[in-house]
Formats: sequence, C-alpha cells, structure tokens
Amino acid sequence: MKAAIFDMDGVIADTNPHHRITWGEYARRFFNHDLTEDEFLQHVSGRTNAAIVTYLLNGKTLPAAEIDRLGDEKEALFREVYAPHAQTVPGLEAFLKELKRNGVKTAVATSAPTANLTFILETLKLEPYFDVLLDITKVTQPKPHPEIYQTAMRLLGVGPEASVVFEDFIPGIAAGRASGARVVGVATTHPREELTMVDDVIRDFTEMSYERFHRLLEPAGSPALGV
Repeated sequence: MKAAIFDMDGVIADTNPHHRITWGEYARRFFNHDLTEDEFLQHVSGRTNAAIVTYLLNGKTLPAAEIDRLGDEKEALFREVYAPHAQTVPGLEAFLKELKRNGVKTAVATSAPTANLTFILETLKLEPYFDVLLDITKVTQPKPHPEIYQTAMRLLGVGPEASVVFEDFIPGIAAGRASGARVVGVATTHPREELTMVDDVIRDFTEMSYERFHRLLEPAGSPALGV
C-alpha cells in the first residue's frame, strides 16, 4: 500500500498570496506593524497562528486563549478575502483521481486551523479524495517537527518507506524528511532552486503523474527526479 500526504496552503491551493494580504492587513490593524516579504517567509508562512501572533506581540505576553482568539480573527478575515479566488493548484484534482484509481491512500496534513481546512476542502469540493484529514488541533508539536506526518502515516496504515509528502515550505519539507517519507517540493511559495533536501520538485501537479509518484518509492539508491 502506498500513501500520498499533502500539505494544504501552497500545495492543495495557492493561498499564500492571500494569507500574505490578510496577515499584512491584520498586522497593521492590530499591531501597527508593516510585515515585510522576508518577515512573511521567515515568521509567517507555514507557522502556527499562535507562533505568528506571538512574533507580532514583539515580547509582550497575553494569555493563550487571547492569542488563539486573535489568530481566529485573522483566519476569518482570510476566508472572506480568499473565497472569491479559491482554486486548486493546477493539475491537483486530476492527480488525486489518478492516485485513487491506483489504490493510493491520501491525507491532508496542515498547520492550518480546522475551520480553514474545512473551508478549503468544501469550497474546492475535494473531501472525497482524502482518507485522513489532519490540522493543527490534531498534534502537539507543529512543523518542522514530523509529528503530523507520522500521525498521518499511522492513521493511513502505511510506513514512511511507502509514503510521499508534498510540501511547498521549508519547515514542512524538514518535517517530511524527518518523518522518513520521500518529499516532493511544490514550487509555489519558494522557487525551485530553494527547495533543497527533497526527492523531486514540481512547479505544480501538471508535472506530476502516478508513474512519477511510483518511481519515488522505488528502492533506495534510485536517482532523485527533477532536482
């Protein structure tokens, strides 16, 4: 049995430009802080809301419940901003259909909150393609810790030697590598040349097929593809 495990933001849907817009507006509105592009990549993209809000607090402290509330307000703004623009990363749905035809188990493993995961999958009508859904509430240690990918593999009933992780962001790639799975970098957030320590790189899923996926799980020693 084989498994394909997908991050969500930047992999299932190219949401990061809209997260950038909403985090920028949110930081200005609530923290009087103008986020730079470097700050977004280093301190926002791929991070948990609690970590981002803590960064924006700049040394101030708030109760955990208040930090969670601030993060939830930002996500509500994101869903409002993104809804009219929602679409999958090109080629994703065709690739998911191909995986299902070939009996591959599938999961989403995202650092996003439950409301965003539900919103993206319902809006894009992708729920039937996934066997397991994991968000930030299902783990105690966020990426780059491998817990979310290890949990996905356990729930799918597969080992790392039979699993491929699709990630767009450096902490997620590190989490996938640490889980023992093969990792495919999706060049939506970072350019191809920055997606190192992966077994393959694609621009989007129009470049991926079941055959290419299957080759990634061939015995160790086979050359990496597309890197």
